[in-house]
Amino acid sequence: MANTLEDLPIYSRAQELWGAVSAILKSPRLVRNQRLWKQIDDANDSIISNMEEGFEQPTDDAFANYLFTSKASLKEVIARLRQARSKGHIAEADLERCETMAEDLGRMLGGFIRYLYRSGFKDRGRYKLRHDTPQKCKPTSDPKSDLAARPDSDSVSHERSDSDEQSEGESERDSDSGF
Repeated sequence: MANTLEDLPIYSRAQELWGAVSAILKSPRLVRNQRLWKQIDDANDSIISNMEEGFEQPTDDAFANYLFTSKASLKEVIARLRQARSKGHIAEADLERCETMAEDLGRMLGGFIRYLYRSGFKDRGRYKLRHDTPQKCKPTSDPKSDLAARPDSDSVSHERSDSDEQSEGESERDSDSGF
């Protein structure tokens, strides 16, 4: 598993496309069409931003959802570049270069999304953090006396087994997000 997003080949491909599109956005003819320029720029930035935000998510499914948004933004960039080409704002060669890069990146994103959904990992890197740090201490007060102090404690059973206390402690450790 990659420790950083930069370790993933898909990220460097996204950066390459981002650079190519950013260079096209410097075209004086395209700059004059502010609305189209802004749409391309925003979608281009969204590709990488969603990858970065998704990488920080706690599960593979959540990461995959952000990659879907990146893939949609990728399609938007190409659609808007085609509009720019049809309006004569950019050269055909620039469009073709970006289309080729986008096609490769789109396939990579699709494959990576499928991988993430299949793996279904639920604790992206936080498992090690949780086991490297000391476990939480149990409270020093007696839970039975805490329940007795509540006004509605008449309806609550104060009998607890050792296994209930143990499983509660385990669930606290399991739900710890590592932050």
